[in-house]
Amino acid sequence: MKFFKENDKTPFVLVAFGIILYLILSNMEYVIYGVSYIASVSFPFILGSFLAFIMNVPMRFFENRVFNKVKRGKRAVSMIAAIACIIGVFLLVCGLIIPELVDTLYKLSNSIPGFVREIQDFLENISKNNPVIHNVIRQMEFDWNKISGDLMEFVQKWAASLLNSTFTVVSGAVQAVVSFVLGLVFSLNALMKKETLAHQVKKLLFAFLPVRVVKYIIRVGRLSNQAFSNFLSGQCTEAVILGTLIFVSMKVLGLPYAVLIAVFIGVTSLIPIVGGFIGCWVGVFLILLVDWKQAVIFIIMFVVVQQFEGNVIYPHVVGNSVGLPGIWVLVAVTIGGNAAGVVGMLFSIPICSVLYQLLKEIVNKQIQKKGLEKVIKDV
Repeated sequence: MKFFKENDKTPFVLVAFGIILYLILSNMEYVIYGVSYIASVSFPFILGSFLAFIMNVPMRFFENRVFNKVKRGKRAVSMIAAIACIIGVFLLVCGLIIPELVDTLYKLSNSIPGFVREIQDFLENISKNNPVIHNVIRQMEFDWNKISGDLMEFVQKWAASLLNSTFTVVSGAVQAVVSFVLGLVFSLNALMKKETLAHQVKKLLFAFLPVRVVKYIIRVGRLSNQAFSNFLSGQCTEAVILGTLIFVSMKVLGLPYAVLIAVFIGVTSLIPIVGGFIGCWVGVFLILLVDWKQAVIFIIMFVVVQQFEGNVIYPHVVGNSVGLPGIWVLVAVTIGGNAAGVVGMLFSIPICSVLYQLLKEIVNKQIQKKGLEKVIKDV
């Protein structure tokens, strides 16, 4: 019995694949080294691709909605508007955070001694029934001049060690700046000629792959682009909504550091699901140094706001934007976080959205092929 046709290339492909897989697995150390070397060399272009993808979202909005009637130079004007928009958001966030952060650090430096004294008084009150512990707590004293001196000595030693490695630091900084500039230039050129690049990639695929495979790759690519774009815009919208809700709630309740904590929670909430909790604990720490009762109020307020935002707003804003039901958004974030940490959380939702759409199409096609639509409705 013949398993393959006479001119079938399948057995040769399978044998070649097996040999290549064996060579890869038996030389995994060299493979990893080669992949890391290629990644380090091509890092500016990888970074540029990410920058181009991010800038393409607002640029496409300006190109299709704002400057759609412009005849000449529409792409360039839209790109400039997108870059100005991104820089403006960055400067706005910095303008809100930096002054508040400086003022907060100044207040904290003045309030820490009093805060420590309050802790001592609290411990003294609860330890009165145990004379030994009570005497130890009463004898506890903090020499703030000595603490300040030790802190300055630590900073001086850190600065000296930093100066000793100045060449490494400067070379690393220069390399980072050069990589960013090269990536930015690459992204700008890619955005200006994105249709040409897409056409060239299509020609390359059609030249070496079957037409059916190329069409499927293009289909997956379009789905991925749409999912990642919608996820990015939806995540930014959700961050603004959560930050605004936190700010308004803190102002209504009269809690301190409203601007700083709200902006910080808004920025960290770009990490799906768990990002807001990171900002919450920073807010708890800051408010705790002012008044522990207000810190408790803040925790209760955050839980209420986060539950409303996580169960009502987030699944609709982000889930609907990527076409993924709310329950699968939670599943995607959980799996992505366990697999690859923060990066996995960021990429898990759009990836699962693409897989969800593809699987949905395959399942529906199989059901139609078997004629089971009526059976499923009746069950």
